Amino acid sequence: MGGTFDPPHLGHLISAQFVADELNLEEVIFLPTGNFSYKDSYETAEAQRRYDMVKLAIADNPKFSISDIEVRQKEYSYTCFTLEKIRKLYDNSRIYFIIGADSLDYIDSWKNPQHIFEQCTIVAVSRKGFSQEDLNEKRGELLKRFEADIIILEMPCIDISSTDIRKRIRENKSVNYLVDGRVAKYIEDNNLYK
Repeated sequence: MGGTFDPPHLGHLISAQFVADELNLEEVIFLPTGNFSYKDSYETAEAQRRYDMVKLAIADNPKFSISDIEVRQKEYSYTCFTLEKIRKLYDNSRIYFIIGADSLDYIDSWKNPQHIFEQCTIVAVSRKGFSQEDLNEKRGELLKRFEADIIILEMPCIDISSTDIRKRIRENKSVNYLVDGRVAKYIEDNNLYK
């Protein structure tokens, strides 16, 4: 499960557990994005801090682990290259890449989408603002263009967003019940998002 996790929130954890249960996965590996070029850095925590927060958030779940594969690289992170590295590490395993419905909508604009689809099965988790009909239409389009293997899982809507959490922090509002308590303490102790 890749993402910026800026910060990681309970919606991320619920989605990961839901997919693990539905697909009977042995493990869910969280892959915090390293350096990226597509977000404003003024409100983004650096990669190591985001890694630390994910590690805290998943600490109690034996099915969850974390990889620093993107965090430790100096150059920009691209999903196509990360999945290639994961494929080499887990050569005999079926690899699923968990994304939100919003990411499925524009995954074909990512760097080398054909290579992404060759490396894994995409698992798109439903999200507010994306109808099942729209997701199925996008799935069909990607299947036709890239022969992509995509599973769409409809799950209960968990309307939590990292953007909203960062905004709440800037406004000195509580983020209780949106992020793990250890993550909230880490954010406060490190004065993040202010």
